[in-house]
Amino acid sequence: MKYLAFDIEAANGYKLSSVCSIGVVIADEHFYVISRENIWINPKTKYNLNGTRENVGIDLELDKALLDASPDFSQVYAKIRALLTDKQYVVLGHAVDSDVRMLNAACVRYHLPSINFEFICSQLLYKLYREEKDVKGLGKIANDLGITFHQHNSEEDAHVSLLTLKFLTEDSGLSVEELLAKYHVRKGSNYNFELTRPVSLLGQVSKKKHTQIAIEKIKDYVTTVKKTSNGYAGKAFCLARSLELSDSDELYAVVRAIVSKGGRYATKLFKGNYYVLSNAASEQDIMREKRVEELHEQGLIQIVTISDILEEKL
Repeated sequence: MKYLAFDIEAANGYKLSSVCSIGVVIADEHFYVISRENIWINPKTKYNLNGTRENVGIDLELDKALLDASPDFSQVYAKIRALLTDKQYVVLGHAVDSDVRMLNAACVRYHLPSINFEFICSQLLYKLYREEKDVKGLGKIANDLGITFHQHNSEEDAHVSLLTLKFLTEDSGLSVEELLAKYHVRKGSNYNFELTRPVSLLGQVSKKKHTQIAIEKIKDYVTTVKKTSNGYAGKAFCLARSLELSDSDELYAVVRAIVSKGGRYATKLFKGNYYVLSNAASEQDIMREKRVEELHEQGLIQIVTISDILEEKL
């Protein structure tokens, strides 16, 4: 087994297809570098290094004379495709799905077939191994590991991605496959221009399980609440996910206010008559409430606040 790390840079941040360099570093099973190169490409486009927002650009230190004299993407396509699809390599990169998007855009621009291959993300594995909440940029990972390099040079970025994976295997004592298994990482893939991002399924499973536990706890609490009136008889209430997961006094006060008046706690939006907003909406709430808005516009659910419940404003 060998490793192939790659990185792509674009000459115009507004155009994913403006690929101007592809760095490729190949190493053996012990991460000993066999070869490394920067494949320069004439992007045939107006240069814009500001990225997609003004004044946040990066300096690629491009030699425009060199790029003008370089082949365009269609002329290096066969080489790139042969490298990325070679089954002897484990292909990797840092935040690699961004590179694959650029690759796809360039293929579409030149009317070339999709490059179908699988890959792993060194950035994701580093985050999981360090047990950090957010992913880190390549520069910050290099600082962590004491690596000095010329950032945004495709070849050097690819090399640091490889060194990141090398560190993870050496520090953990695990192979790459064992690391992927430990963190339930699904490899990324690109087939017929359909990109599947590399992700940890462990986090998704844990989040779902956490929600299920919280819901069961609420249901158990419901059985302890005595009904004192029929004000909410026949009405079902769904709660914002962040409220359900809070395990707070406020949560139980809301549930008590609903159930004591004859109302029901519902976990499914389509079974609810009311949706109770959280005082501090989470990302999960925001995504879920898009559906709530649709149901509200159809007259299928009413949106209320915690205050509406606790202060008996319904």
